[in-house]
Amino acid sequence: MKTFAVLAVLAVVGCSTAPDVVKTGADTYKVRPDAGGGSPTDAEIKSRGIKRANEFCDTQGKHAVITIGQTSGWFVFGLQTAEVSFYCDARPASDKSPKS
Repeated sequence: MKTFAVLAVLAVVGCSTAPDVVKTGADTYKVRPDAGGGSPTDAEIKSRGIKRANEFCDTQGKHAVITIGQTSGWFVFGLQTAEVSFYCDARPASDKSPKS
């Protein structure tokens, strides 16, 4: 019974964590957001990845340039995910003003 409880907690925690950004090259990154429950569309899942990419680059004072988005996990009991590859690019001078 304890084993089942531990597995249930791990499953809930795994579903609630934010997608992490992984470095895939010198200046390239990848994020893999999952469906997160419900029945989101492919576009909704990818937009989560794009949002996370933008947040990641924003912390560096840059903006994300998305290079590819790929979806997988269309299985009966599989978790749907989308792969968003990107790199951070310097913002144009006109876009460097502080946000208010």
